[in-house]
Amino acid sequence: QALAPALILVGIMMMSTFKEIEWEDLSQAVPAFMASIVMGFVYNISYGIAAGFIFYCLIKLITGKVKEIHPVLAIVTIGFILNFVILASL
Repeated sequence: QALAPALILVGIMMMSTFKEIEWEDLSQAVPAFMASIVMGFVYNISYGIAAGFIFYCLIKLITGKVKEIHPVLAIVTIGFILNFVILASL
């Protein structure tokens, strides 16, 4: 198919940004990793972004750094969680 080379190129470009992630900082590494994994498994970029938001807030909650979560990010994350709950109940 003609789309295969373009998809391979996008995948390579996506993977090249992994070197910029601070892997020692779990609050950055886990959400970035989970976002890319979810994008790949569900074939949906928006679900991957949602997973990244959710895991970022979850890591901040677990590590006790709740004050680092911006209120807008918290609201959007709650919206993503509600979206997943509603989709799961359909």
